[in-house]
Amino acid sequence: MNPFPIEEDPVSVPPVSAYQRAIAAFESIARADRPQSWLTVRSREDVLVDAKAVDERVRAGERLPLAGTLVAIQEHPVAAQRLVQSGAVILGIADAAGLAASPVLDVVDAATCWSLPAECRGVVAVRPTRGLVPGPGEVTVLARNIDIGQHAAAALTGRDDTDPASRAWPASVRFSAGEHPRIAVPRQRERAGLPQPAQAGFSATVDTLRATGAVVEEISLTAGVRRWRGQPATTLDGFDALVLPLEGTTPALADLVGTLDVAAVAFSDRDAADAAVVTRAFDDQIAIDVVGQLSGIQADTPYPDTGVELAVFGAYLRGQPLNDRLAEVGARFTGFVETAPYYRMVALPGSPPQPGILRAAEGGGPLLAERWVVSEAGLGHFLAGLPAPMTLGSIDLAGGATATGLLCDPVAAAEGTDITAYGCWRAYLRYLSTRRADVPGPRPASG
Repeated sequence: MNPFPIEEDPVSVPPVSAYQRAIAAFESIARADRPQSWLTVRSREDVLVDAKAVDERVRAGERLPLAGTLVAIQEHPVAAQRLVQSGAVILGIADAAGLAASPVLDVVDAATCWSLPAECRGVVAVRPTRGLVPGPGEVTVLARNIDIGQHAAAALTGRDDTDPASRAWPASVRFSAGEHPRIAVPRQRERAGLPQPAQAGFSATVDTLRATGAVVEEISLTAGVRRWRGQPATTLDGFDALVLPLEGTTPALADLVGTLDVAAVAFSDRDAADAAVVTRAFDDQIAIDVVGQLSGIQADTPYPDTGVELAVFGAYLRGQPLNDRLAEVGARFTGFVETAPYYRMVALPGSPPQPGILRAAEGGGPLLAERWVVSEAGLGHFLAGLPAPMTLGSIDLAGGATATGLLCDPVAAAEGTDITAYGCWRAYLRYLSTRRADVPGPRPASG
């Protein structure tokens, strides 16, 4: 699943400061007489000092993905340090068992615990691939929504030299499963034990998945898990994700993440039905995308912090004939980008229709491209299948940045028709679709 990037609000609204959010949290605690039973709140003075420090960093120009986010954590020095570096304010210390039993986030935006919750109650639970978050146990991030959960998990992720079991993103990490991911769900008879409301809720979730473009197939969960445990390389059998009810299946979600090398996200969809998405190790972003589609909330950046930016044109654009080549390597659409004003675009002969892009000494202009992110290994695979006369090279972008992009051999480009004036390939295709050949009109009737 490859959701569209979130469009920025054209109206600039000043964000609420970390200090203001911390004050509001303490006021909420005071009104409730006591905080949640699982939360031990730090001193008001310490929290407000930390919040002021975040506001000062923001004013100094730091880009903090968790600026002002209020969090509760277990005693975990590495996690605390990483969250604070990302701009989070630690409101207190969480009791993991109490939090998992009652995952209600009234005064914090996110919390960490060692286990998945038995129910979501509107909270999203992100369980990263084993080892991505270093520490003594497998960390689950509970958050108000998938956007906050993803950013908090990203802040916690990264190798730690003191933890030999910690892992980094592989060079072949996938950033997306494309527009039509293959999703497995347990067979109807394996969901028969669900209470009727949960059964109806999960059926609605499956219908929503199909409506978003996913290809959904029923599988025998029991047989599948038995096979995956015996042969880990077969996990999910070519499916991009497994979606199952949070309760009422055998094995349960906790058993799956405890015995298989997988990532998981538990959530409540728009119909308040609790479900979970399970993916292969390091396919965390795919699980996040599925939850984003079902909950209606998407993060604006991918979870993996690796990857190469790729600018594409022509037949590799979304909806064009060769776009599946990008889906095959797990590339992710991240928006649009404009080149510097000294590139030419020519329409090349051949099929499918394709433009050639090349740097011009004169007669060039800015060209609109799609921006994708792809893993290093994925980019190598993409390059290996790139037909002549296309090549990969560095492209200068508007504003001074550069990106790897699709270029054309200058000799082959000389055979094409210059279409630089259109500014983008889709504009040229629209011109072709509206151009009509001169056809003689009907002859007037004789006599």
